[in-house]
Amino acid sequence: MANAMRCSPTHDTVARLFGARDYVTGEDFAVGHCAGCGLDLTQPQPAPSAVSAYYPAEYYGRLGARRFPAPVEWAQKTLYGWRARAVEKLAGNRSGRVLDIGCGPGALLEAFRRRGWEVHGTELTDDSAARARQAGIPVHVGPLEPFPWPEGHFDAVVMWHVLEHCPDPVPVLDRVRRSLRPGGVLLVGVPNFGSPEARLTRDGWFHLDVPRHLVHFTGASLEGALAETGFEIRARSFFAPEFDAFSLVQSALNRAGLKHNLLYDVLRGRGAKLTGAASGLQIAGTLLLGAALAVMALPLTTVLGLAGQGSTLTVFAVKESAL
Repeated sequence: MANAMRCSPTHDTVARLFGARDYVTGEDFAVGHCAGCGLDLTQPQPAPSAVSAYYPAEYYGRLGARRFPAPVEWAQKTLYGWRARAVEKLAGNRSGRVLDIGCGPGALLEAFRRRGWEVHGTELTDDSAARARQAGIPVHVGPLEPFPWPEGHFDAVVMWHVLEHCPDPVPVLDRVRRSLRPGGVLLVGVPNFGSPEARLTRDGWFHLDVPRHLVHFTGASLEGALAETGFEIRARSFFAPEFDAFSLVQSALNRAGLKHNLLYDVLRGRGAKLTGAASGLQIAGTLLLGAALAVMALPLTTVLGLAGQGSTLTVFAVKESAL
């Protein structure tokens, strides 16, 4: 694997691109580009001891209640089933052991379990692991190091919109590679910072989500990190239906000056609100304009995804047996 200079949270080669505010806490941050490693980073990055302040209990939703509307959760379950089948096909059309790093409520692992896989998850806190554990999924709570499983233990690893939460992707991907058997499969999904949506809406981009998202990947930076850590990409997609159309609508509303991520908060369950009270006028304007934008969002994001310009990036990769 090639040597490359990696960024610390205060790396002096990070050049500021634009400022951004956390819509949950109101704190100010910035997004910068590191000339040393080519990554786009949130600055400053919260200290590990302070990270929990940016993940209030409402972020995970109240146990036993819906986090999102039923149609959204149904769509997620359907799409997770498709992704589990795609991983299984790359794994040799057989089930095995799968690890979902940052498994959240465990819906993706449920899709694997229905196909006969032995499932394991990780989360950082007991609160974030509670939903998956309630569903009977074993979840390791805490950092990945020390790793609680032997090397080569898993047939597949999933990092579904998790890698952007890690301050440095290379050590994490190296740890993932070592946890996989030769030829094991990695499914990774991240927001696409190189998309037209991200470039046009900047600090209003729904997927920016500072400071929870610490690294903002383009196709080139993600593929570079995967190649550096010994993965061979087998398939990629720039379209995630459960994210893309909504992201376009919410990003446009943010850029129009309406309360940041208000539509997202309105649609979240009663025990999962994040932005606090909003005026009736703001809510009405958000719903009316959001409905108008939704008419064109799905066809537009479909076209962008097919053109390799979607707001999300999904990669299926395998562990190179030579490394």
